[in-house]
Amino acid sequence: MKKFTFTDYFHEPQGKIAKRMLFKSDDVIAFVLNIAKGEILPGHTHLESTLFLQVMEGNAKVVTDGNETPLQTGELMQVDGQESLQVINTGEDVLRLYVTISPMGSEAFATDANV
Repeated sequence: MKKFTFTDYFHEPQGKIAKRMLFKSDDVIAFVLNIAKGEILPGHTHLESTLFLQVMEGNAKVVTDGNETPLQTGELMQVDGQESLQVINTGEDVLRLYVTISPMGSEAFATDANV
């Protein structure tokens, strides 16, 4: 058993995005994605994985295969890995998303990052 506190993974991005890993196994990764005001997580896919995105703070517009869906604090969205995924911070502050990807897919997705 391990206990986590989400705010420990809330970071002010030095650039556009600060990703902070919570957990990694062969089956799943979990992380907090901190997206600066007005910034965009560019479109990409996760192949055979399933993603869950939960807005912890802020407001987002999620674009999947060209379809736009607004998300706000407390809402959760499932995205199939084959869908092209783009996330736009539409709020006035840092957008904080709790993200899980299962199965993990590429090892490149399983590290902290500053973009």
